[in-house]
Amino acid sequence: MEVTAKRNKQGDYELEIGPVSLELSSQVLNALQQVIDKRLNNSIPQDDALLDKKIQAYRVLATRMAEVDDRIIQAFAPQVGAEQLVTMVRLADGDKLREKVLKNLSKQNRRQFEEDEEALGAITYQHANVYMEQLVPLIKQAANQQKVLRGEPS
Repeated sequence: MEVTAKRNKQGDYELEIGPVSLELSSQVLNALQQVIDKRLNNSIPQDDALLDKKIQAYRVLATRMAEVDDRIIQAFAPQVGAEQLVTMVRLADGDKLREKVLKNLSKQNRRQFEEDEEALGAITYQHANVYMEQLVPLIKQAANQQKVLRGEPS
């Protein structure tokens, strides 16, 4: 969802959230910003525990991806975004997945991945959670392909 803010002719702010448009005075906008900042910076312990549990599960998934066949990695890597691939590689234990991904990318894509990895810097748990949630269907597909290659029933 795209959010944009701009001033109108009267000096009030127009806040557009998707198809919805709101006109807000400066005081209301400041109060809204304070509420959003407070909510984003004050997390509930249950939310933190749930997020930690999800990240640990995603670590296991990412680590298991290092065990899949090279052909699957070659097909998988171009389907995902740079942030997603870097997040998955960083979540995996050790460097095995990173090495496998680099080995199965073309020279140009390998160089691009390394640049993306460097440019992304630190990834928050919240972003890692979002990126990995988006990857789960593709990881399941890769796991099914791995089972087919091994001759196991899917």
